Amino acid sequence: MNEDVLAHIFEPFFTTRDVGEGTGLGLSVAHGIVTSMGGVISVESVEGARGTVFRVYLPAAAVHERARALS
Repeated sequence: MNEDVLAHIFEPFFTTRDVGEGTGLGLSVAHGIVTSMGGVISVESVEGARGTVFRVYLPAAAVHERARALS
């Protein structure tokens, strides 16, 4: 991905596809879900290389005391 595309990938309705071939909501929705849970999505991409790496980081869930007692 070039830097211009990378700068916009999480915006609603942004797409590099032709008209009628997609809405551009996928990454925007994923970003919203992850950030609403206190997480982060990181992106690594090199223009001209094959593929892009997305890493999703979510906060660790606290173990409830009762669940600990049962184990």
